[in-house]
Amino acid sequence: MPLLLYDDAMALLRGLPIDSRAVTVPLAEAAGKVLVRDVVANCDQPPFDRATMDGFALLPADEQSFRVVGTVMAGERRESALGAGEAVAIMTGAPVPRGCCVIPVELTQREGQVVTTEVGYELRAGRNVARQGEDAKRGDLVLRAGTRLSHAGLAAAAMAGATGLSVFDPPHLGICTTGDEVGSDGPAGVADCNGPLLSALADALGVPAERKHARDEPAHLKETLESLAAMSDVVVTVGGVSMGEKDLVPGMAQELGFEKVLHKVAIQPGKPVFLAQRADGKVFIGLPGNPVSVLATAHLFLAPLLGRFMGGWEPAWIERALAHDHAHRGKRRLFLPARLEANGLHPVAWNGSGDLYSATAAHGFVDLAAGGSWAQGDLLRFLPYLGQGPGEHSVMPARVGGEAPCC
Repeated sequence: MPLLLYDDAMALLRGLPIDSRAVTVPLAEAAGKVLVRDVVANCDQPPFDRATMDGFALLPADEQSFRVVGTVMAGERRESALGAGEAVAIMTGAPVPRGCCVIPVELTQREGQVVTTEVGYELRAGRNVARQGEDAKRGDLVLRAGTRLSHAGLAAAAMAGATGLSVFDPPHLGICTTGDEVGSDGPAGVADCNGPLLSALADALGVPAERKHARDEPAHLKETLESLAAMSDVVVTVGGVSMGEKDLVPGMAQELGFEKVLHKVAIQPGKPVFLAQRADGKVFIGLPGNPVSVLATAHLFLAPLLGRFMGGWEPAWIERALAHDHAHRGKRRLFLPARLEANGLHPVAWNGSGDLYSATAAHGFVDLAAGGSWAQGDLLRFLPYLGQGPGEHSVMPARVGGEAPCC
């Protein structure tokens, strides 16, 4: 039976019956959450003609000397207009009297109550003044519904006058790593890199998460999954979804009342991904155990699934040019770690889905069709890693790169 295609798998995920819950939270608690409603400016920005530097506000004139009749500090407003030959000392951000310009303090000389401007400096109305409403008018759209709020977005909301925001209540995520070898200090033990990965991803998305580990023993796995399902909207497991003797997760999910939506998708890495839903609306997603498979399927499936609870938010793909010729000879669609440099995308040389170091030295995943080849400059879809900015990547160890067909 042919494997499910990625686009068909995403259609199934997007079609799951999931209810989003709206809550109102203070601005300080809204980081990472997704807006339910648009945010519009509650006033013009700037709200008045504003001085863009420290200096003197005065009415343009042919003379160079002006009588200083006061000072306007930021947060204050001069009620009376200036007359010909008058000036006020003014601070950056203060309201500018009508019709005035601002001359920088370093281009003036002051003696007592008289200030003299530098010869040749043009005095014209509005110079060094930010006009009322030049950035935004009252009622202008500032943030669109469905936007996930970054620190910059929160600052925009605050400037727009928001003190509380209507956001989607994020789902509670239960994370279950599996495997007797994970975290073991025995001779065949492996480090638990997948648990921290998923916890950090949840944190980057503003999703509360609880993490537990289950041994490769049916009773303990069932107890752990039951506990997480009781406290979570979404349960995500790592490992145990393939065809091995101890790959117990799909069967255990069905024992707990979850009905399979999909199992195995024609992608690399991440082929064995598993998705199921229960009658109470809770969702179960099983990720393969290899770390690059976890990184990939967490971005491709888990993040959009969590976004279903937050108004349908999904990670944003972008298009970027390929830095050099590249071919993918595999039979499955490949989401290959790649670096995004000034000259375009550089797919990494990797040693398969267990090669986490190659993936963490990259910036995201490039989408490569099965059996495709591309020339330098061709545009390809690229998914940046969530919660990671430019330069925030690990170092690729010295090695001989290779290719591996393993999922």
